[in-house]
Amino acid sequence: MRAYPAWIVLAILLLVVPPFAGAYPVYLLNLILISGLVAVGLNILTGNAGLISLCQASFMAIGTYSLALLTGRYGLSFWLAVPAAGLIAAACGALLAFPAMRLSSMFLGLTTLGFLEITQTLITEFPGLTGGVRGIQTARPSFFGHVLETDLDLYWLLLAVTAFLVFVAANLLKSPVGRAFDAIRTSPVAAQSLGISLARTKVIAFAVSAFYAGIAGALYATAVGFVDPTEFGTDTSLHQITFIVVGGLGSLAGGLLGAAVMTVLPELLRGVQEWADLVYALVLLVFLIVLPGGLVGVFRLVSHRFVRAPSAAGGETRP
Repeated sequence: MRAYPAWIVLAILLLVVPPFAGAYPVYLLNLILISGLVAVGLNILTGNAGLISLCQASFMAIGTYSLALLTGRYGLSFWLAVPAAGLIAAACGALLAFPAMRLSSMFLGLTTLGFLEITQTLITEFPGLTGGVRGIQTARPSFFGHVLETDLDLYWLLLAVTAFLVFVAANLLKSPVGRAFDAIRTSPVAAQSLGISLARTKVIAFAVSAFYAGIAGALYATAVGFVDPTEFGTDTSLHQITFIVVGGLGSLAGGLLGAAVMTVLPELLRGVQEWADLVYALVLLVFLIVLPGGLVGVFRLVSHRFVRAPSAAGGETRP
């Protein structure tokens, strides 16, 4: 219950501040919301289900190019193309889960890394379909006849989609499916003894994670207007891993917080761009070694000390 005021304050800030911010801060907020969707999906797969994935950027690419083809070549409405892009990415995630069912740890990571390379190769080698290395353009959608031309117009759409999908993810993790994710992460053997199907649960986890990445990719293509294969490579996937490590594994709030921090960090490092990779590596090492609970773990520790301590000092007795 103590977390509700923080979410209320955040919601007020997200609704009140953007109209008074400049064009670039709003564009940055759009990127944060898109990264937040990727982090939510990746945290479900890795933080909750305990499955390693190094190919979230591939599912983003699938969502991006699906949207571009469905709207540009086949004339499908944007409002239908976005969920369709997510479903196409989810289907690819489910297919990837089948060969990965019997793999874990490093071997699973290598399999997903191979999928990443295959996806990039396919995008590059079919320029007639994907634009190849030249990239592909996307148009802004319209809403009741009003084209969402400005970043602020698009911001309201991204905020609504992100809020809805975070709400869906929160309820999913509280459902039997979410508890099955936690069970196979904690002990696959114990989960099987409780009647949980490891194969089905892994397929669901991969599909859900890919769906979120696919939606994020479709929205990313809409926000930037032009994409090419280099934006969905190994660097992007590794950068996305830092979202959940910095924010906190297994926490939706942590994933969103990590996505915000790691999306803003490159802007703060523009003056020392040659040192950016070193800074990323140091940040990742610090959180892995010193703060394994991520930023959300730090906030929980601070909350415990400053909220629970006064109660104990006041002589409260707990059963």
